[in-house]
Amino acid sequence: MPSFLELVIGDVLVAPFVIYAAGTLAIFVMLRPFLRLVAFNRVFINPPIAELSLYVMILALLIELF
Repeated sequence: MPSFLELVIGDVLVAPFVIYAAGTLAIFVMLRPFLRLVAFNRVFINPPIAELSLYVMILALLIELF
């Protein structure tokens, strides 16, 4: 059974999912200028849903890899 590493902030345990979500947000923020460069929002009818889907895919990839 895998052991999950928890982050401790001021005697409060932070779930690994929160760490993955924060890492995904950092990756997504760095990816946004590239998405603007390739006109990502013009390809989809509803760009916010496409960006949310991309965020979820990156989150799933991080969870699977680590």
